[in-house]
Amino acid sequence: MNKLLEMKNKLLQGWGSLSKNKKIAYSILAGVIIIALTSFLVSASTTKYDVLFSNLSTEDSGAMLAKLKTDKVSYKVSGNNILVPKAQIDSLRMQLMSEVNLTEGSKGFELFDTSKMAPTDTETKIMYQRALSGEIERAIKSFPEVEGAKVNLVLPESTAFVKEMDPATASVVLKLKSGTKMNDEQVKAIVALLTGAVQNLPKENVSIVSDDFKLLTEGLYDKEKDTITDSTDEQQALKAQVEKAFEDKIMKVLEPVYKDGVKVSVNSELDFDALTRNSTTYGTKGIVVSSHDIETWNGGASTGLSTSPVDAATQNTSPTNTKDGTIVNKESTKNYDISKTDDVITKAPGAIKKLTTSVVLDGNLDQATKTSVNNLVAQATGYSGARGDTISVEGLYFNTDAKKAAQQALLDIANADKAAAAKVLYTRIAYGVLAIIAFILLFVVIRRTSKKTETISEGFDKMIEDNIVPKKPEQFPPIEFETKTKKVHIENEVKKYAAEKPEQVADIIKSWLTDDER
Repeated sequence: MNKLLEMKNKLLQGWGSLSKNKKIAYSILAGVIIIALTSFLVSASTTKYDVLFSNLSTEDSGAMLAKLKTDKVSYKVSGNNILVPKAQIDSLRMQLMSEVNLTEGSKGFELFDTSKMAPTDTETKIMYQRALSGEIERAIKSFPEVEGAKVNLVLPESTAFVKEMDPATASVVLKLKSGTKMNDEQVKAIVALLTGAVQNLPKENVSIVSDDFKLLTEGLYDKEKDTITDSTDEQQALKAQVEKAFEDKIMKVLEPVYKDGVKVSVNSELDFDALTRNSTTYGTKGIVVSSHDIETWNGGASTGLSTSPVDAATQNTSPTNTKDGTIVNKESTKNYDISKTDDVITKAPGAIKKLTTSVVLDGNLDQATKTSVNNLVAQATGYSGARGDTISVEGLYFNTDAKKAAQQALLDIANADKAAAAKVLYTRIAYGVLAIIAFILLFVVIRRTSKKTETISEGFDKMIEDNIVPKKPEQFPPIEFETKTKKVHIENEVKKYAAEKPEQVADIIKSWLTDDER
């Protein structure tokens, strides 16, 4: 016991003999070690939680928490998220999805599973209306752009005494996900979903409102009535497409030569009249359709059988009367039909009536260059003088001020990036120098306290009555790494000053870093 007290007293004496800076350095080092060990032990022993389900409805969240409590599973609730131990997420998710019926806030036809034995007609109608609304809500929520939906249906009374019922109506409130937007085709799909699920519900009686109070069905079907406007828009779109295709062809030929020094514009006139033309062509050689022969004999007359090409092919034709004698007269009558061919030619709308092409090149052009460019453009556009195509090639000096300003802006941005990178580099170098100085100071402090440590270790040896004689350190002659020059002398003086007054050196370095940041 006395030895332990003696060791404690020596340690206290050794600690008391240290300077203030040494005590601060050792205290900071010990604190960092204790904090690191404590953080490691806490993080290793703490259970890590992760998200099991998020953004569930109130009903689904309650059912999920009740099931977790029943199964005695540790969980946490953070906002709209349910957290469970990370190691159990996959197994719990599969188990709960099969055991808990998630309604997503909408109850469908499962309402009839929990209904009473003999509901009245009114109760049955209300339950059917709620169930149908819930099923439609689930279908709408399955769309990726929709986060939530609420469907309200108004179903008219159906009785056997009324022939014509009033149509049903429906209103839908959509909550869209952040950053998403529904186009007209998607809104029409939701309207079609409602009209197909609800009896006697016309599409005009469906109102869809977004969460930002916009009526999405407003004017949704007006475009179907305005066919003239749609046709004009389609014609303009086709015209722009044709012009863009010709401009691309011309640029593909001229851009490799003139690069940014060429501008092309094409104006087209298209024929949007649909034309159907019937054409009939008659042949030059007729076809025999019937014949009639009359023969006169010296003893009377004999009439041959009238024939046609079809009859000749299907039956034997021979004279009805045969007489012996000499033929006095013979008459033959044949009827011909001229062949003809009927052609129906339909001309599709959108044919090119005329092309007007303008090409502007940077600089002054001679006549030979204009002719060459004109020929290239004519080949690229399929020039036709018969339809009145025109090509104009001119040389003008382009205004490049905007281009130069953009290049200068890019150069300024690059210089600013380089300056920022250099500042970061200088800051890192300054911190590196500070770290080296701190390491040198710590090394000097440890070296000065090494002798006192050896004294304390000798006290430990005597306390435990260890008779082992410590081995004397082997002495070596000092090595002269540096020659005595003015630069070496200045460096030694700086190191000496830093060892004696480290706080002042640290303040000087901090002031340097502050000046660099400014």
